[in-house]
Amino acid sequence: MEIRLSRAEYDLINKIRSRDTSVRIEELGVPKSTAMALIELLRSKGLVEIKEIVQESYALTERGRRYLEKGFPEEILSKISRNRKIYLSEASESPPFKKEPKLLEAAIGELRKKGVIEFGKDEKGFFIFFKSPPEVPERELLKRLQAGEKLSKKDISLLAKRGLIKREVKKTLLIRPLPVKAELVVEVAKLNRRLLESGEWRNVRLKRYDVSASPPEVFAGKPHPYALLLDEVRDILIGMGFREVKSPIVEAEFWNFDVLFQAQDHPAREVHDSYMIAWPNRPADLEQYKDLIEKVRSAHENGFTTGSSGWGYSWSFDIARRLILRSQMTAASARSLAEGLEIPSKIFAIDKVFRPENLDRTHAAEFYQCEGVVLAEDLNVRHLMGFLKEFVLQLGFKEVRFKPAYFPFTEPSVEAYVKHEDLGWLEIAGSGLFRPEMMVPLGYDFPRVQALAWGIGIGRLAMLRLGLDDIRDLHSQDLDYLRKHPLIF
Repeated sequence: MEIRLSRAEYDLINKIRSRDTSVRIEELGVPKSTAMALIELLRSKGLVEIKEIVQESYALTERGRRYLEKGFPEEILSKISRNRKIYLSEASESPPFKKEPKLLEAAIGELRKKGVIEFGKDEKGFFIFFKSPPEVPERELLKRLQAGEKLSKKDISLLAKRGLIKREVKKTLLIRPLPVKAELVVEVAKLNRRLLESGEWRNVRLKRYDVSASPPEVFAGKPHPYALLLDEVRDILIGMGFREVKSPIVEAEFWNFDVLFQAQDHPAREVHDSYMIAWPNRPADLEQYKDLIEKVRSAHENGFTTGSSGWGYSWSFDIARRLILRSQMTAASARSLAEGLEIPSKIFAIDKVFRPENLDRTHAAEFYQCEGVVLAEDLNVRHLMGFLKEFVLQLGFKEVRFKPAYFPFTEPSVEAYVKHEDLGWLEIAGSGLFRPEMMVPLGYDFPRVQALAWGIGIGRLAMLRLGLDDIRDLHSQDLDYLRKHPLIF
């Protein structure tokens, strides 16, 4: 009978067998972590026996050493008072109690526990009266412990409760070789040059290979499924001739609302619907847009030159300068339109927006939104629905429907719905043609030049595509889920 061992196991068992008695793991001359692993393998093969010896001891804590050297708090207070009467105000001003007020609390607590003091009060304040000098058996017990004497459980408990000693446990592993009649053979995974040249190959055995065993599972790095979907959306829009634009996360209300002809008393501009910025507390710098600011003001107050009556209120520049966390990607479209886009142009933006929501399976406080704008002459709602239908079909949905809707900065407006096999018709986008009160102040020849716009909740589409029922799972860090999710879906 043979017992096959690795070279390391073989060398270690011979070292253990060379001793007459059991050997401590520290005496093997091998790093402890390595020795533990090898010994466990030897034990599983019936070659050694492992015995753990636990040694318990107690040592003085830092507090115990300090009390033993400088005196126990109750001893110090007793000495200061000369075992008579002392006012608390006087005691608290005495060293070391002035430096460490908690020592005075400890002293009073121990003296009360030992029943040697009483409290009183007169015109000068509260005082302590010593009925008898305190006994401090802990001092003698600490000295005995330091000298290596074994204390009773009662004495140990007394010292431990005061935090004067700490328990120390030392574990020692003893390894004893077991008598085995089998032949010990060194096993190697493969032959190498050293084995061949030295002739040692004659004394080793090649490790058996189990061709039926499954290979180790390997998890290759790959993008997050949600990140993949966002990239797919970008690829589709770029393939349709769109150009991506950006805007800052911290945005002025001017770009997020005012340029979009969203009234300053609109509910979406309240603190419960937008994140207001507390810092930096300075307003947005809009000095370079003075001409546009006056046109936007006029559009809000009286409709500017659009023929509209506007909102009919006194527009506030201070409100427009307030900083918020971007609540809609239309802010990126507003900035791009203000720069003066060529006609025709197609732009889109995909990024995070922020809204104060009660977090649940269908609502998040921050989420991705996809905004698209087509700027050209003689556009109408049929063009808008055509763009949206093409986009949705390329995402893999087979059916799309539209219905009329209302949005503050588009007219006419429509909502887009897609068909889900299990959930039925789901809204995925709001869209429309930008209103003249937005287009004319930005310098476009309305109605000859029109702008189609839509905002898509990418999170909802992603949930449908990824088979999720909780929007929070879009940002999952569950490694098991991420490893098993297919790279292509």
